[in-house]
Amino acid sequence: MSEPLAKSNRGRKQLVMLAALFLAPVLTSWGAWLYLNNGGSTSSTNAGELVQPARPLQPVVLDDAAGKPWSMAQVRGRWAYVMFARQDCDEECERQLYYTRQIRTGVSKDMARVRRILVLGHPPKDEWLQQLQRDHPDLVVVTATGDAWSHFTEQFRTREEAVDGAHFFMVDPLGNLMMRYSPAVSAKGIAKDLRKLLKVSQVG
Repeated sequence: MSEPLAKSNRGRKQLVMLAALFLAPVLTSWGAWLYLNNGGSTSSTNAGELVQPARPLQPVVLDDAAGKPWSMAQVRGRWAYVMFARQDCDEECERQLYYTRQIRTGVSKDMARVRRILVLGHPPKDEWLQQLQRDHPDLVVVTATGDAWSHFTEQFRTREEAVDGAHFFMVDPLGNLMMRYSPAVSAKGIAKDLRKLLKVSQVG
């Protein structure tokens, strides 16, 4: 084989490899969504309600617990539970935090692939935030006030009602909203969904 032809073949192989690396996350994330969708969003195989089609979230800048800019891009590459509390974190909010903490802990070696985000409608009081960080050291606490709250939560609206904290959501590693969980869902069902996603997808 001549040297120019060998270089051309190597160039094509490198191009194919780069394309594969670029497409792999998209294909595996899409495969995870398709896997759940084939089970049927109304079937008993999924505890959460599948968002059809998966919805790309647009960047909205929020504030982290230290008052620094934060966006969903900072958890890109991980599966993320997103919870909301417009006012104080009530009993429903506490239940969501407990369930998602236990479920994340339950996946053991895959814990690093899962993030939990609590979005507040106002800056938290220092004492409460410190307690929250003691109870949930892995939790990302962010604040969305004013227009940021409406711009961010509107992207999670899957029905007519506003996002009020009663429901929480799953965002895939590519930043797509893909599942909605109602207050009635069981921890066992949420855990089952997560194990499916982690098993079928190599993203995150």
